[in-house]
Amino acid sequence: MKAWKRIAITTSAVVIVAGAGMALRTAKMAGSFDEVAAKPLPCRAIAGVTGAEDMQVDARDRLLIASATDRRRMGDGRGDGKVSGADGIYALALDRPDAGFVRLAGAPSVFHPHGISLFRAADGSLTLMAVNHLTPDHHAVDIFQVLVENGTARLNEVGAIEGDKLIHPNDVVAVGEAQFYVTNDHGSRTDLGMTLENYLTLPRADVLYYDGTTFREAAAGLVFANGINVSNDGRHVYVAESTMRRVQSFARNVFSGRLTPEATLDMPAGPDNIDVASDGTLWIAGHPKMFDLVAYSSDPSKPSPTEIFKAPAKGGVPQPAEPVYVDLGPALGAGSVGVTAGRDLYIGSIFDPKVLRCRLP
Repeated sequence: MKAWKRIAITTSAVVIVAGAGMALRTAKMAGSFDEVAAKPLPCRAIAGVTGAEDMQVDARDRLLIASATDRRRMGDGRGDGKVSGADGIYALALDRPDAGFVRLAGAPSVFHPHGISLFRAADGSLTLMAVNHLTPDHHAVDIFQVLVENGTARLNEVGAIEGDKLIHPNDVVAVGEAQFYVTNDHGSRTDLGMTLENYLTLPRADVLYYDGTTFREAAAGLVFANGINVSNDGRHVYVAESTMRRVQSFARNVFSGRLTPEATLDMPAGPDNIDVASDGTLWIAGHPKMFDLVAYSSDPSKPSPTEIFKAPAKGGVPQPAEPVYVDLGPALGAGSVGVTAGRDLYIGSIFDPKVLRCRLP
C-alpha cells in the first residue's frame, strides 16, 4: 500500500474515532443515558404569565417577582416571529396567591426580560435589574426602582446599561444599586458559533462585572454560563454551567468585585437559575435531558423534564445537592427556576404559560 493511502486511512480512522468520542461525550453531558424518576409534590398551577424564566422573592413586601417572555413567539425558527405584548415583569402577592399575577407598569416600550435580580438597600429602597433582549443582537441590563404603595407595585426605570461586552447575556445578580454581575452564556455572536459551543462544550462563556461605570471580565473560560447569584453576605458568587452540569463557586472581593474560583458542585442535570434562600441554601433548577429541552422549544407536545435541587452551603460553599421535586413534563415543562417562601416552592418555566406553587414537606 502506498504511503499516502496509509496516511489517508489512518487520518480518516482518527477523525471517525474522535468524532464518535465527541458525540458520545456530548450525549452523556446532555443526560441522554440517564434515567429520571418522578418525585412529585402537591402543586397548583397559577396561570396568567408565560415564560416565567426567572423569579425572585421580595420578603419585606411579600411579593414574588417574575420575569416573563413568550419565547415561542420571538422567532428564530421556533415561533411566529411576533413580539408578545405580554412580556414584562409580573408580581404575585404571596399572601394572596389565588389573586394571580399582575404585570407591573413602568417598563420600557421594548422589553423582553430574561434573568432578574433584586437588591434591597440599607435605606429600604428596592432595586430590580433585568437582562433585556432588545433584539437578537442588541442587549441591555435595565435597572428599575420598585415602588410599592398600598400593596401595589410598579416600576420606575433608572437606566439601561449597554456595552459591547454584553454578547449574549443570560442572568444578572445585583450587588449594589448600580453594581452587578452578568453572565454571557456564549462567547460567539453567530448562530453557527453558538451551536458549536453548545455541542462541543467550548469554554467561551464568561461573567462580567459592572462597577457602576464600566464592564470588566470577572470570570472567563466557562461553558454555557447560565444562572448566577450571590451569597447573603456578598462574599461568594455562584454560576451555573448548564452543558457541563455543574455550579461553580467563586470567592468574591466585596471591594473590587474580583472573583476567585473556590469550588465546583457537580450536578446530575444541566443547572439553570439559582436562588439563595435566607438561610444560605441554594435552590437550583435543572434540565436532566438537554436534547428534550431543545425539542420542547419548538414542539409543546414534547415536554422536557423539570428538576429542582436543594444544596446547603457551608462557609458559603455549596454542598452536594439533592432533588426536591422532579416532574417528567406533564405538570411543567422546562422548569428553569425554583424559589421558596416559607413552605411554598414556586417553579417557573422557560416556555409554559403558568407557574407552579408546590407545598414542601
